[in-house]
Amino acid sequence: MADKTHLNVLILEDRPSDAELILYALKRSGYDCTSARVDTKDEYSRAIDTKPDIILADYSLPQFTAMQALHLLQERGYDIPFIVITGTISEEAAVETMKQGAADYLLKDRLSRLGQAVERALQQKALRDQKRKADEALRLSEDKFSKAFRISPDAISITRLSDGTYIEINEGFTALTGYTSEETLGKPSMALNIWSNLDEYRSFLLSMQLQSQVNNIEAVFKTKTNEHWFGLVSARIIEVNHEPCIISIIRDITERKRAEIELQRAHEHLAEAYDETIEGWSRVLDLRDKETEGHTQRVTAAAVRLARALGVPEEEIVHLRRGALLHDIGKMGISDRILQKPGALTDEEWAEMRKHPEYALQMLYPISYLRPALDIPYCHHERWDGSGYPRGLKGEEIPLAARIFSIVDVWDALLSNRPYRRGCTEESVLEYIRKYAGIYFDPKIVEVFIELHNKGVFKDTRTAQLTSGKPNVNVLNSVT
Repeated sequence: MADKTHLNVLILEDRPSDAELILYALKRSGYDCTSARVDTKDEYSRAIDTKPDIILADYSLPQFTAMQALHLLQERGYDIPFIVITGTISEEAAVETMKQGAADYLLKDRLSRLGQAVERALQQKALRDQKRKADEALRLSEDKFSKAFRISPDAISITRLSDGTYIEINEGFTALTGYTSEETLGKPSMALNIWSNLDEYRSFLLSMQLQSQVNNIEAVFKTKTNEHWFGLVSARIIEVNHEPCIISIIRDITERKRAEIELQRAHEHLAEAYDETIEGWSRVLDLRDKETEGHTQRVTAAAVRLARALGVPEEEIVHLRRGALLHDIGKMGISDRILQKPGALTDEEWAEMRKHPEYALQMLYPISYLRPALDIPYCHHERWDGSGYPRGLKGEEIPLAARIFSIVDVWDALLSNRPYRRGCTEESVLEYIRKYAGIYFDPKIVEVFIELHNKGVFKDTRTAQLTSGKPNVNVLNSVT
């Protein structure tokens, strides 16, 4: 911040050193703080009567808790932003504090976020204050045509509930819609038709009839010259001359909506960049292990198709796809001597090779963006009967994504040529998968896989048979 922002802070914390760290973080964020630290209920009860700008509370103190403090604040009817700052807190506890009215929460080892959290909480408080003032201004009485009504930049109108006839509009209505008082008053709302979508208008009227009010609903409107704009609508049933009427306030949020659209596009571009990076990693892995080159792209495509056939939601398929692309990333921790060995591995080498799911966990878990994609890299070598690795998970203990992937992974691996064997025939691989359904593989997913295979769903994801002469028909001798 260019200029220091003064902030009156109440800190609920039993450790003076932690309170000093909090104030230091606020100072670094550009706040000039006046502060008070309390750690008991009585002290806190007296302190909140001074109406601090914000309250920063440890989740649990020896004599008092953040939840108790929050409830006491609400009992007093004070609208003061309340942020929980704690050393440790479970996800359930964090969610509960937010449900109970806390503005935010953060860990003490993440105080770099404090400035942003405080700024956001103060902005939310300012918005709440604005809404309260707007609600008070909307209670029209005998001075309903006061200066405040007329000069508001929002489009304010009053229509009869019975027939929708306009009986009053303000200057903001004319500015946003292009219709003057002369063109509007005495005419039914349908004649002007400022709503771009008639279904939205009918829904608005139905809500008014059933609930007598609407709050902050977004809709698209059009001007007299048929230009479209976004509005945020609030409305109430009021009585004018002993007749029920609707007072509507429409705030122009066109610029905000444009900003939201641009933000969404930026998010999509960022997600695309992340996914391109993941695909780059997968290609690097294939280049390192020449004998499986192209395997990752094929099994990823097949896993996605199988998941869709099983009804997996698209938002989960996004993570499944990333996990499939990175399924062997743990092999980056395996030495080339083992990974590229042309012959059979020794028991010691197999023990090392089987560590690659653990290496994948260590590599990907710290990356929050990729954490939901870990099911496949960490669990795709688990078996239905519990004989797999690294954890020996059994049945539906194995994540669904890993159960899906393990089938297409084995399918592609057995069809592919290796330096030490030829690829197997499709018939022999299918027989192998059928045989080990309920042993290695989820039997229900096997049924769907075979049904899709018979329909040709995986035809263009299938590895080419690169053997010279007849393919290998003995699939059991091909399993490594």
